[in-house]
Amino acid sequence: MAVRAYNDELRLLLAGVECVLAYDTAADYLGLTNGGYRETAQIFVRERQDIEGTEQFIVPSLEDIESAECNGLLCTTVNRTVIDLLEQDGDGQIITESLANYYEEHQGSFDGLEIPGHLRRRFEKYRAWALEYYNE
Repeated sequence: MAVRAYNDELRLLLAGVECVLAYDTAADYLGLTNGGYRETAQIFVRERQDIEGTEQFIVPSLEDIESAECNGLLCTTVNRTVIDLLEQDGDGQIITESLANYYEEHQGSFDGLEIPGHLRRRFEKYRAWALEYYNE
């Protein structure tokens, strides 16, 4: 229920805004995380916009971001979201949960994730934690 309410809130906040959901916000929106309270929505934008409650990341082009329409908003794809989380090396809980939930949803496999070589070491670290996540 909390994730659905959060997603509804995002759709209201960002209705008509030219953006792509990013990082932790994308992971939450896609259901990769188990939810949680976030003070700000992280979004990719081409230029800064006056939208309270957002953390905006300026990019040259939204078209160059691997994204898809998902329930009314553009969001990075699952693969792009995982890569972005690893690249950012932010909240370890979010990265671990995202990988653990991906693994569970894909019948015990990480197949389908295309992790670039420069992130393989970091992926392997979080992969090990993700494999133990639901066993604890």
